[in-house]
Amino acid sequence: MTARTRLWIAFGFVATVIVCLIAVGVAKSMSYDLTVAQVLGARPGPEVPVTVSGQIVGGTVSWLPNHESLTFAIHDQGQSGELYVTYHGLRPDDFTNGWPIVVSGTVERSGVLDATQLLIKCPSKYTAGSNSDTYTSSNT
Repeated sequence: MTARTRLWIAFGFVATVIVCLIAVGVAKSMSYDLTVAQVLGARPGPEVPVTVSGQIVGGTVSWLPNHESLTFAIHDQGQSGELYVTYHGLRPDDFTNGWPIVVSGTVERSGVLDATQLLIKCPSKYTAGSNSDTYTSSNT
């Protein structure tokens, strides 16, 4: 085998590895957020991880600082169905009624989402749409 042939084989191998790494990276970075209505309708099992986007419902937020326990409800904008969420960890700053939020976790048999991660997005009244804070549960 000539040096030129070995060079082309090595180049082909490197190109294949790069394409595979890009494909895996793109697949893992894609997120499929469900709506509250989809979760309430599908009722996924307790072992199935879900990511749900919605808005915080005012009057449902309960924070127990001694237990680092946060409970609240989220809903789709303009919809009446609510999904209750429990989260164990630090309470995020600016946890306000109507703010958009993305919650990841599993839905318990009772229908309550046991959150392991919260992502609070900036409300649309702000111009900086890329600012958001991610919080991870302390009980994982």
